[in-house]
Parts: sequence; structure tokens; C-alpha cells
Amino acid sequence: MSNRIKDVFAIIYSPLVEGKRILALSRADAERIPPLPGVAMLSITAPGTVPANVAGYEHLLRQSFSDVNFVTTNPAAKIQKKTPTAITKEQALEIHDFVQALPDSIHTLLIHCEGGFSRSCGVASALTVVYGFEVEDERLKRANQSVKKMLLDVVKTKKKTTR
Repeated sequence: MSNRIKDVFAIIYSPLVEGKRILALSRADAERIPPLPGVAMLSITAPGTVPANVAGYEHLLRQSFSDVNFVTTNPAAKIQKKTPTAITKEQALEIHDFVQALPDSIHTLLIHCEGGFSRSCGVASALTVVYGFEVEDERLKRANQSVKKMLLDVVKTKKKTTR
């Protein structure tokens, strides 16, 4: 068992002071963690790839979007080609709705993307701002800022329309 998997299990089984926690993982690590009581999963894959082997979670949301950071002022041509498959407002809203609908029995949300550093950390970073999740701050350093911004913008818009 890898050190990261050991760390994830230790975190999942450690007591929370209050609230809920969120963990960003690589696809490979997420596929090694069996469904556990109190744990939900958000599975993010790249368009055209096979879905991750994370079946069995009672609360599972699967999404597919490219790792595109369109917040940069001068995106490279390689990034511009992926822009049409970047996260959409609809996907961001689906993530928000999924998290809002999680029952109180869920104490941990696992989010994975391919490497566990960009898209998953972008989502984790945004959800931490919105919901105050306990998070591994060190892992969020490479968070995809476009994913984070999209989620935060969707939440802000939704709050304005529900007033």
C-alpha cells in the first residue's frame, strides 16, 4: 500500500472537530480505495478516457472535462485546443448540487482527477471556500484556478437568483 493511500485512510478515520473534509486524489489512488461508510466520491476524467474504476459508492458523481486553465492571460496553443472541453457552468452547478445534496452521514468527499493536483484540487479549493471543508492545504498549491473560479462564480450566481 502506498504512503498516500495510508495517509488517506488515516485522514478518513481520524475524528473531525466539526464539519466535513475533502481530499484530492489521483485516479490511481482513488481506484484503490473501496467504498467506505460516510465517504462520497467525485470522479473527474478527461474526455475520451475510460471511466475510473470507483463503482460502488452510494454517493458518486462522474464528470469529464479537460484540465484547462483559461484564467491565464496568454494561454498556450495546446491549452486553447482543449478549451471546448473545459469545465462548463452546467458541470460546476452539478458539482455544487451534488455536494449540497449529500446527507449528514457523509463526512468525507474524495475527489480525483488523473494526477490529483489540478482539476480535483480546483474543485476542492472552491468547495472549501463555499462550505468550509477541512482540507489538505499543501495539496491545493497546483489547483486549477479556472475550475475553482467557475465553481465559485456558479455558486455566487445561484445565491443571487435564490434571494
